[in-house]
Amino acid sequence: MMTKLRYQKPELFGQRGYITKGTEKAKGALTPDLKEFWQSGQQVTDNDPIKTTYPENVYVTELPGFNTVTRQVYQQLEEAGKYLLRAIAVYLALPENYFDYCVHNGNSILRAIHYFPLENTDNLPTDAVRASAHEDINLITLLIGASADGLEILTREGEWLPVKANAEDIVVNVGDMLQRLTNNKLKSTTHRVVNPPLALMQTSRYAVPFFLHPKVTTDLTCLASCIDDNNPKAYDDLTAGEYLDERLLEIGLKM
Repeated sequence: MMTKLRYQKPELFGQRGYITKGTEKAKGALTPDLKEFWQSGQQVTDNDPIKTTYPENVYVTELPGFNTVTRQVYQQLEEAGKYLLRAIAVYLALPENYFDYCVHNGNSILRAIHYFPLENTDNLPTDAVRASAHEDINLITLLIGASADGLEILTREGEWLPVKANAEDIVVNVGDMLQRLTNNKLKSTTHRVVNPPLALMQTSRYAVPFFLHPKVTTDLTCLASCIDDNNPKAYDDLTAGEYLDERLLEIGLKM
């Protein structure tokens, strides 16, 4: 544990490196999620001045292979996300490349999550779960198949549906930024990770979501094409950076 804590950077508000148990909670939740995680961010390789706004990534000296693989996964999911956003742009009757500029060198995050074994459940708060029901902050989330079951999404009918993704599958969720931008035409996916059955309480669960964010300067003002008499404008004008700061405060990563 002491080795992990060397990589915890409170001054970065959980945006890079190790984030310990009991830190993050869902918006509106009273109890932190039962997880710890590692976050890697954008690595700007061109002359984009946005580079000065991003903190450097934290590198693990004990496991150099971890740094290499993490970077490769980040780049591949970022590229896949770009093409998914092109499909979404076409659906919204926008130019196909509408999102390309805002996600190039965007503030995206790759998160490696460890849902740790629950060895003494008698001492846990009654509402303690691996991840309380929540929506993601970003445009879209790409989630590689996890090591164990537990992920559930809330359907339009208000029922929780278990999601079983294989190793070669990627689950895609709409995030709050895309919901704001489309004035609720695309709804943010409410999801959670439930605790395992009693027989599996002492086992770990691993998951690797990629949160595709735009540049912090991106305007999230509702698209005019998504506003009409039946769907009046639902959100105030904000940039992606302003909205991110607001949400990081709500989930306990920023004080």
